[in-house]
Amino acid sequence: MPSSSERRQQETWLPSPEQQAVWPDISGNTINGLDDKATGPPRPVFWRDDGESIEHTGVLRFFYERYRDNEQVREARTYRERIKTMQDSDVASEISQEPAEGWTQAVKQASLEAGADDVGISEYRDEWTYMDRPHPMGRWSIVMAFSHDYDKLREAPDAAAYLEVMAQYGRAGMAAKKLANWIRERGFVAEAKTGPMTEDVLMIPAAIEAGLGELGKHGSLIHRRFGANFRLSMVTTDLPIKPDQPDVFGADLFCLNCQLCTRACPPDAIFSEKQTVRGDRKWYVDFDKCLPYFVENETCGICLAVCPWSRPGVADNLAAKMAGRLQVQSASAR
Repeated sequence: MPSSSERRQQETWLPSPEQQAVWPDISGNTINGLDDKATGPPRPVFWRDDGESIEHTGVLRFFYERYRDNEQVREARTYRERIKTMQDSDVASEISQEPAEGWTQAVKQASLEAGADDVGISEYRDEWTYMDRPHPMGRWSIVMAFSHDYDKLREAPDAAAYLEVMAQYGRAGMAAKKLANWIRERGFVAEAKTGPMTEDVLMIPAAIEAGLGELGKHGSLIHRRFGANFRLSMVTTDLPIKPDQPDVFGADLFCLNCQLCTRACPPDAIFSEKQTVRGDRKWYVDFDKCLPYFVENETCGICLAVCPWSRPGVADNLAAKMAGRLQVQSASAR
């Protein structure tokens, strides 16, 4: 009898002929820099609806057509579009007096009041900017996390999971706009970065540096409390604040042996080992396998839902368990 892995290989998932017809000749993995040993800025590959800056515009348009008759999806998309039209406050002509607790603590509190479930700060790096976009304003990136309703996400790839993801993108986008205005009204430059149409910056590496988690085998961030069950938004600014440190709590080490997301992925898109991407050895998901399944179903998130770290009440116990393994690893490395 063939193993489950062998059965998956025998029953390879394929996108519809209609989707295949709109795919470009170039591999999305090539655009992403898979196997490139040299470092360099990222190239845009998806989530650009300008019709010219990505090779996969036809795929993106096909994606948008999937649920065009679903009223709930249309409303969710409309809400996200309304965030883009939210007016930006002018930068105040006079800088506000620094609060007693300092700007770092004050901006974190403002982030939580704007709706974030967690927040961290990192110093923005040039290599997080897409090669065809200008460097964002400000030296610092304030990255916010917004947790999903786990019971809704676990319905993936059902429309209920898609609606939940869009709801959290909406919440994240609104919080970023509110926080950017809060900063501007105190006399400092600030730019809101909302998803999924972030357009100019990579959020995950900024979030890792800001202490919001470790990169998981499924290509998404793993938070020590939310697991992979959350979304991000970001604000870049010149507000004088201090960066946080990366939070290494064992998720990366755990992923070395865990195979749950790899086995659960219908298109077999999750590599079992780390890959070299633009000179960096890290977890990576095969774009040319993952995206077609995502597009065909208008969502996915199966890998996020099956991730052990995502299940409510589990992450704290896993982090405590991994702390011992990290100590052993650190001792053996000396």
